[in-house]
Amino acid sequence: MPKKNISLSDIQKYELCLYAHDNKKTQTQYVDWAEQKWGIRVNESTITRILQSKEKRLTTNVTNPEAKRHKPVAVPELELTLKEFVLCYQHKTILSDAILIEKAKLLVNELGVPQGTLQVKHFF
Repeated sequence: MPKKNISLSDIQKYELCLYAHDNKKTQTQYVDWAEQKWGIRVNESTITRILQSKEKRLTTNVTNPEAKRHKPVAVPELELTLKEFVLCYQHKTILSDAILIEKAKLLVNELGVPQGTLQVKHFF
């Protein structure tokens, strides 16, 4: 049976780095710790890769705890403007996917984003 790749979330990576900072262990012991804590088995190479950026992870705020992968933003101005819209209206109304998509389309036109730069993915 092929091995399934396991990705830790940002908050799990942070917790691992915090644990490693306070507890000097072997890679195998970190693997066992992660399995005991979260019930998932990660590779030693994954542990090594995460701990290589330990100091940076411990000094940077975790802004999206559940994130596992980070993709570059295609149009930063659009993301920022849409984020401001959400922050402004999230407490006043329910912001459905449809509303956010329509707002994004309006902003794309206002910001002059070239057609074909973005694609809307449907969530069901």
